[in-house]
Amino acid sequence: MSPGPARMPLTPRQAQALTAAADGASLRTVAARLGTTIQQVASLLSRAYQRLDVTYLPRDQRRAAAVRVATQRGLITTPGQPKENSTK
Repeated sequence: MSPGPARMPLTPRQAQALTAAADGASLRTVAARLGTTIQQVASLLSRAYQRLDVTYLPRDQRRAAAVRVATQRGLITTPGQPKENSTK
């Protein structure tokens, strides 16, 4: 079995949820920011964690790892991070 692509894409909504959660906000706060339910945010983040392959980490470390991986892969931009010009 191959390890899969190095740049597993997130859906636009998963990227939005992860970006909104990047500052450590609660699910309730992220849901308010996105105008959706807590359950929907939890589902979006859970699926993003799977796509970013961070589900093996302890629960309290997953979000930070997912933000780090997604940022490194150029899938999200966190506040305060300069946007890079992509030549790909």
